[in-house]
Amino acid sequence: MSIQAKLENGARNTDSTVVELNRIVTQAEELLKTLGEEGGAAAEAVRQRVLRTVNQAKVRLADASTRVRGAATDAARATDTYVHDNPWKAIAYGAAAGAAVALIASMLTSKD
Repeated sequence: MSIQAKLENGARNTDSTVVELNRIVTQAEELLKTLGEEGGAAAEAVRQRVLRTVNQAKVRLADASTRVRGAATDAARATDTYVHDNPWKAIAYGAAAGAAVALIASMLTSKD
């Protein structure tokens, strides 16, 4: 799997995790509204449900964070491998990027 595909896959997974976390938060808010309307044993049951929901959200958020860090680590490893395998290409790409930045900077400063 290419680096681009891994990053896109990670972004999709992160997006779906964020949607799921939003759903969980919405559910927790609804449960808290119910808690405000009820008292006694019912209120305690709702509190427990909210705590479970919040804990689920924390676990999912930690998993999403781990996946994002893993994708970044994979990209760094692939870049390191590429640079070691193709040092002259890496130097040429760096020089081209530097030249592009210098050209843009000179164009922006010459307009003054």
